[in-house]
Amino acid sequence: MSTYITLTNGLLRRMGEVVMDVTEFDGARNVQALAKQAINSSVRELLHTAAEWPFTLTTGTQVLTVGLGQYDFPTLQSSVDWQSFYLKYNSTYNNQPKKLYPLSYSDYIEVWRPVEDTGGTGGYTAPNYVYLTQTDSFGITPLPDNPYTIEYKYWVYPAELTNSTDECIVPSRFDNVVIDGAMFYMLMFRSNEQGANIYKDKFDQGIKYMRRLLLDDSLYMSSTMIVSRTRSGVNGR
Repeated sequence: MSTYITLTNGLLRRMGEVVMDVTEFDGARNVQALAKQAINSSVRELLHTAAEWPFTLTTGTQVLTVGLGQYDFPTLQSSVDWQSFYLKYNSTYNNQPKKLYPLSYSDYIEVWRPVEDTGGTGGYTAPNYVYLTQTDSFGITPLPDNPYTIEYKYWVYPAELTNSTDECIVPSRFDNVVIDGAMFYMLMFRSNEQGANIYKDKFDQGIKYMRRLLLDDSLYMSSTMIVSRTRSGVNGR
């Protein structure tokens, strides 16, 4: 991953401006300061074009509280893989590790909420299902009888780049796309609409290439072999 200063200096070189060293970065002024802003604007717009870029995918964990069914997502979460929720094995409780299956909120209210309300602490056990609440958090059911750990995958929307050594979440092989987007913002600031439109087209084409490369449906393979049962009759016939 390229650092904030690497991308900013790449933009400045593209424009024929003076680059910065680390000691100058925090106090950047004029065109250097605008270049810093343009890099963040470019990254922000790129990330807004898709919710599930593979380079923003990360792993979250949640330690459950006995008897508690609903939990908040991390602050920077933008999207969740509902097929990835997994109850991890804990030797202390000797629980069965397993996938938690997604459940609609209406099914939870209709089927599982009454069980929770009438079961009391005697109904606490290892959860089997996960659901999205109406407050954009997630719930699990049945209610846990131990502080198990749940693992899941989610896509993060990162904070803006701030320090010179901050690493951009966009892979470095796409630095040219980020810089093309930043050039658009810089040229718009300079009221060079013709040049800005050229770089906007390049930026959009670069994003389309990234989407085609990174977001196309992955190859799914399944066996079509039919397994027949072996039958034996009298005397092995």
